[in-house]
Amino acid sequence: MIEKLSNLTTMIGSLPQSTAADALKILDEFPLSIPTWPQLPKRSFKEAMIPQYSEGLPGIKIDENEKKIWLERNDDLLNSMAAFYENVVSENLESFAMSEEYASGFHAFIKKLEQEGGKHPFVKGQVTGPFTFGLGLNDRDGKAVWFDEQYREVVVKGLTMKALWQIDRLKKYAEKVIIFFDEPIFSALGTPAYLGIDDDEVLRVMDEMITACRERGAIVGTHCCGNMDWGLLSRSGIDIIAFDAYFYGEKLLLYAGQLRDFFEKGGILAWGLVPTNSPEKLKTETDDSLKEVYSQLVAGFIDKGLNGETLRKQILFTPSCGLGSLPVDDSPAVLRLLEPTVKYNGTPLKT
Repeated sequence: MIEKLSNLTTMIGSLPQSTAADALKILDEFPLSIPTWPQLPKRSFKEAMIPQYSEGLPGIKIDENEKKIWLERNDDLLNSMAAFYENVVSENLESFAMSEEYASGFHAFIKKLEQEGGKHPFVKGQVTGPFTFGLGLNDRDGKAVWFDEQYREVVVKGLTMKALWQIDRLKKYAEKVIIFFDEPIFSALGTPAYLGIDDDEVLRVMDEMITACRERGAIVGTHCCGNMDWGLLSRSGIDIIAFDAYFYGEKLLLYAGQLRDFFEKGGILAWGLVPTNSPEKLKTETDDSLKEVYSQLVAGFIDKGLNGETLRKQILFTPSCGLGSLPVDDSPAVLRLLEPTVKYNGTPLKT
């Protein structure tokens, strides 16, 4: 089934629209060949990257007016952790559901798929990855919860359950569900603030979550929008590595040897070719200019010894990151530039 992914398009997750109806309207106008549900951080703080996946995790408090989220360490925390683990052990996925208050785009997307009927070849969902979540969520003392060994496992188990809940909801509408764990924090690993996180821990956590999702029948991807040790990801069991090809494509060339092993395992690179974190850059790009960026990167990989046919087959195309931080009027430009990218391979768009 993975080979059928070749040369399809999808997005990382977020859109700048403030209502689910507006988000789905723009996706109807510029359809993705792998549909995904839109995250809407401008609609509500509860749809931001960490709050959106906090429901069902013990001790988390949110002040929406102040746009703050934190772990509350009080007498109730141990009791709520015990209840949490009861739900994990019993696989009570509904206790980890994403409500419409926190994920309006998901619920509107499901309603749309239900109305359309039938099944897509692929449908994509996404979850904030455990490292980004655990290192971005602090307690009242400002300490990241990841450095609390007990709560670290809560994060890993809880986000895994949220991924499984999504997979179960989405598989009714797809031959195969793709689930992404988005990990922008990976670009900071190895810096002084995160020296305590070693490669073995990253691989252990990733493989635990990947295995759980694969056992549910999903294809699993991860996205990092900065530069990182891409060789580390290639050693994991991940199926899809999504990277910012526009700003960091040349950095990936340094890991050509490790990527060869990744491709041999059937791995797929998702090329984030359309820039999303610079409205100025976006305004200057055209189909031809992005084709040139892509062609130069492919040539660079081939020069490093990678097989050109493999590069062109084991590939997806995406925006470089989520669109949520862009002005609303820029989202059509990103999606309009995304569709022609599949033709850069000399391969027509598949549906």
